[in-house]
Amino acid sequence: MYKKSIFILIVALSFLLNCAMFSPKNFYYVVFEDNPNVENTRIYSKGIEIGKILDQDLSKENKLILTIAINSDYKDLIRSDTLFYADDDSLLLQVSDADTQALPEKSFILGFASQTKLIWFKAKNAMNDFSKAAQEEIQKIIESFK
Repeated sequence: MYKKSIFILIVALSFLLNCAMFSPKNFYYVVFEDNPNVENTRIYSKGIEIGKILDQDLSKENKLILTIAINSDYKDLIRSDTLFYADDDSLLLQVSDADTQALPEKSFILGFASQTKLIWFKAKNAMNDFSKAAQEEIQKIIESFK
């Protein structure tokens, strides 16, 4: 009986430690001008699940802020030019090939209700500093929550 209890305790501790190691640890906020109607709480990049949506806050003007958690293995994808967009009821990460600065945890990231809106935003701001345009848009959306 004593050996069986120790075995169960070891198995339970091993399970809890494994869950803690693989849980998301890097939190960020994705701000949207339009509600993207994302029903799936998983976040993907190139077909791979990289995180989860933890919470959402919708303003009276239908602007949305999502609190997300990115798995530690993929935190390097979150950079100053990172963008998110909704597609097929999921949140997708727009990965950049540029060597940009990593974003610190709890940073605000711009999101788009569709890939078409993302492409339009990029085209509209192609001549400007893209990161600056994204930061200005984030600030405008955050101000609407106050």
